[in-house]
Amino acid sequence: MITLKCDLGDVPGGIEKMLGDDLPFTIARFLTMQAQSGQTAARAGEKGVFKLRNDWTVRMTKITPAKKETQFSEVYTDTSNWKTGAPDYLPRQDTGGEKVPLAGHTFLAIPTRYLRNVAPGVLPDALRPKNLLPPGVEIGVKYSGSFAARGDRPRRGDTKAMRKRLVNGEFVAFIQQTQAGTLCIFVRHGGIGYHGGSQDAEPWYVLVRHAHIKPRFPMEDLVAAAVAADQEKNFTRAAAEVLVNNALKSGMRVTF
Repeated sequence: MITLKCDLGDVPGGIEKMLGDDLPFTIARFLTMQAQSGQTAARAGEKGVFKLRNDWTVRMTKITPAKKETQFSEVYTDTSNWKTGAPDYLPRQDTGGEKVPLAGHTFLAIPTRYLRNVAPGVLPDALRPKNLLPPGVEIGVKYSGSFAARGDRPRRGDTKAMRKRLVNGEFVAFIQQTQAGTLCIFVRHGGIGYHGGSQDAEPWYVLVRHAHIKPRFPMEDLVAAAVAADQEKNFTRAAAEVLVNNALKSGMRVTF
């Protein structure tokens, strides 16, 4: 509970000014600060949960500042893709939901543990499906290419380092069905593998027509916790910016 006490004294028109201008502006400033607290918490959560290739997702977590007339602020995300028509993907990370192919694509490509063993962090562009295979590739048709190494070359015999660095050199990628009937993008490369040489083809991506996204980013809870924790601090700051300065100018005394 926040209590605001004002001693108006003999200030003519003090209460009218406070109710008509200062207090609504203070509340608007307070609500904006609350949204900023929620935004900070949400952005920190995104950095901790997701493997982000850049700061785009974080920057697209925005706020609507409150105005004296509206007395409304919000924290929201704007990660929709205008080019492909893909909707904002962060709400599904909070509540869960179904993901389907967009922009004319037939399948979703889900990375497998084989790919993660080679590139455990953020996947580089060279190893993404659109760069491994040309558009419209048919099942069983092989496509050759190359990708560049990233990071230091591991020492000979350092199997752990080999598994964690991006492979280097020529590769062959193709779509093939497994014995279980699952379509996968297989890759065979001739660079440094798990044992220092070439290796058999591995299923780097599983191709599916839809996928269920499990909730893993509780944005609503993060924002709610942040604004609850910062409520008193933010109101005090907002009041100090607006009420105290104006009160001192007019001769009022304000205490919290």
